[in-house]
Amino acid sequence: MEDNYMKTNATMMNLILLVFFIGIIYFMMIRPQRKRDKEAKEMRDGLTRGDEIITIGGFIGKVVAINSDTVVINLNAGKGSTNVELLKTAIGSVKTPNTAARQEKKEAAEETKERDVKTSTTKKVTPKKLTPKKDESENKDAE
Repeated sequence: MEDNYMKTNATMMNLILLVFFIGIIYFMMIRPQRKRDKEAKEMRDGLTRGDEIITIGGFIGKVVAINSDTVVINLNAGKGSTNVELLKTAIGSVKTPNTAARQEKKEAAEETKERDVKTSTTKKVTPKKLTPKKDESENKDAE
């Protein structure tokens, strides 16, 4: 009887240790990686024309155009300049942000938000008073 209790106790300890190690792995590896991915996505979504970027391949260029999934950058290579289209995921970091363009983008977003708030006026809806129908009231009077 005591031997059966020992086996159950050991099984429970093994299960608790397994859950503990999975928790440690989550907080040490998975959660920080998700945070880095979120920051990188915000950086790529916040790109504006004129930002100087560094690609994950090491190229340095200036953003010329931004599409939904791609970015066109200008590389000043030697005597001339070349425009190259890259995926947004190939951007490693923003070297020098175009602060003027970012400020304009932020102000435009605030203006549209304010305009949306002003145009979306809410109507007050008052419930109609419940009164008996005329036919029902006449029938009650006749009786």
